[in-house]
Parts: sequence; C-alpha cells; structure tokens
Amino acid sequence: MNFWLILRIIFLIFLIILGSFFFIVFVILRIIRRYYKFPIPGFMTRLIDNPIRRRFIQKPNRIAERMRLEPGMIVVEIGPGKGSYTKAVAEKVLPNGKVYAIDIQESVINRLKRRIKKEDISNIVPKIDDAFNLSFENKSVDRIFAIACLPEIPDPVKALKEFHRILKPSGIISLSELFPDPDYPRRKTEKKWAEIAGFELDEEFGNWFVYQLNFKKKLIH
Repeated sequence: MNFWLILRIIFLIFLIILGSFFFIVFVILRIIRRYYKFPIPGFMTRLIDNPIRRRFIQKPNRIAERMRLEPGMIVVEIGPGKGSYTKAVAEKVLPNGKVYAIDIQESVINRLKRRIKKEDISNIVPKIDDAFNLSFENKSVDRIFAIACLPEIPDPVKALKEFHRILKPSGIISLSELFPDPDYPRRKTEKKWAEIAGFELDEEFGNWFVYQLNFKKKLIH
C-alpha cells in the first residue's frame, strides 16, 4: 500500500479520535455546567479567546459595530477575558468615552491591567465588581455587553435586572453567544431572560452557531 495513503488514513483516524474526545468532553461539561455554575477559570480564557475565534467566528470589530457605539459613550463589559472585545469597543468611543471591564476574578482583572498598560490604552477601566450589585448609578451607562459570559452567572435574570437599573433609557445591552461554549443558551432562552428583566429585542444577528442580540428597555405606555 502507498506510504502516503497509509499516512493519510492514520491522520484521518487521529482526527476522528480527537473529534470524538472533544465531543465527549463538551457534552460532559454542558451537563456539569447545567447543574453547577462557577466562573470560568482565568487560564481558560486564553483557550476560549483564541485567534481562530476572533478572526473567523466572533470578530471583535463586527461585535463592536453592531452595538452602534458613539464617541463619548460610557460602556460596561461583563467578563472581559483577555480584553480583545474590550479594546475594539474602547476604540469606537474615543476620545472621551470609557469602557469599564468588570469581573469577579482578580486574576482576569490583573491580566487586563497589564495588557492596557503595555499597549498604553487610556480609556479602559478594569475593576472587580458584582453583577448583582454593580457600583454604577441608576441610568448612567450607554451600553452594556457580554460575550459568552451571561450564562455563566448563576442567575442571569437577576443580573439582567441589575443591568436594567444602570442602563440609560436610550441604552442598549448586547449579548453574544457561541455554540462550543459549555454554557451556550439558545436564542429563545436568552430572549426570555431579557424579557423577564424588562428588555425587548432591538436587533439580532448571526445563526444557531454564533449570534448577537441587542436589547433595549421596554417602553412604558
């Protein structure tokens, strides 16, 4: 048998085994995360926020463009990870706008602080904060966004109600989810959470694999 053919067969078998392994791990993680919510460890953000995801799937600039950002806006990001999306949003609210990147894990915040210092970014403010009790005044924020983060929170509706409190009447909350995430919720699930918290759908983008939903506060008649 041809040597290259044998090599190709071996490589194909390897890919099948590898794919099966990751599928099993994915299923197990989804089961665990369904019943036991906990923050994604800081080191895992390096795997989740990878170049393939940023270049081909959840592009930071595209996510930011869909949020209809304007210079001078005050933005809050929930769960900044490595800061790729934080940076894209921060660039669009210059010169006077700011992005407050919040997380409950000190390791995530410290890593982001090192990055913005290294890259000399002046309008990103990393801070530890509680999604259920945010340190922002009522109706003081123009935009809130979370990339594959809201489902990690033990009570998403409670968090959304807190976002509702700090969001301006004309503000937007933007949520984006990715199917490989163990906490991935279907669109209708996230829409239901938002509706209960007092939001209504403004725009939606993407498909079942990766989507982005923009919500605004419900109008009171």
